[in-house]
Parts: sequence; C-alpha cells; structure tokens
Amino acid sequence: MEIRPVRREEAAGLRELRLRALRDAPHAYFASLESEERLPLSYWEGWATSKDKVMLVAVEDGTWLGMAGASVHPDRSGTVRLWWLWVAPGARGRGLARRLLEARADWARELAVAEHNEAAKALYRGLGFVPTGERRSMASDPTHAGIFMARPL
Repeated sequence: MEIRPVRREEAAGLRELRLRALRDAPHAYFASLESEERLPLSYWEGWATSKDKVMLVAVEDGTWLGMAGASVHPDRSGTVRLWWLWVAPGARGRGLARRLLEARADWARELAVAEHNEAAKALYRGLGFVPTGERRSMASDPTHAGIFMARPL
C-alpha cells in the first residue's frame, strides 16, 4: 500500500474518489454530492498544485482505496485543517484511516468531523485531537452539525 499526494494529472480520479465518498457516507461531510459534482476540474487540480493544501491517496495495486486532505487555515495563522478522510468500504478495518492520518501528521492541527460520527471521533481522540467547541451546520443535512477538533503539535 502506498500513501502519496495526488498528482495534477490525476485530478479527474480525485474527483471520482471524492464523489464515491460522498455517495457512500453523505452524512460524514460538510459538502453535498450535488455541490461537489458542479466543481470544475481546475478545483481538483488545485489539490495537486497548491502549496497551501495537500490531498493524500492510498493506492494498492493501482486502485485508490482512500484519501485524506489537509489545508492551511485561511484565518488562523499556524493552523492546518484536515479534510475528507475516507476509506473505501472494502478496505476498512485494515488501519488505513490511521495510516492516512499519520501521513499528514506534520500538517495536522485542526480537523472537522460530523458530530454524530462516533467512530471517526474515537479515531481522532486516539490520535490526540480534542474538541475546540466550534460547530457548523452540515450542508449534506442541515439538521446535523459538524464539530472541529484540534491537536497540539
């Protein structure tokens, strides 16, 4: 299994992976499937070319099994947010989520998670993240909230 940054020429593949994640677990993300489907290819290329963000993919035998992104917080100096952690259903239970999180540990200071996603919150707590008290409504289901968690480095 290789965990590596997505490459510019793989932008369409990243888009498809993200849409798979939104179809699989729409309740876990702040964005909706419909909003992500409308994004131009340049948006997805930005994950591979920006100095302020990174998207890691887990690849096994040429198949993308998961992703995890990180970006510099635009309003909080010295803070990085983690985005889009997802592992394909057939690859779950192998420690891949933990490996993806550890691969971006140098970036990691803050992440967002669906408030009702107990498995994800437990994983993050196990890696030293604690709730910040910040909450935001989920675009995928405005009746649910997401919370932010941070980890001191």
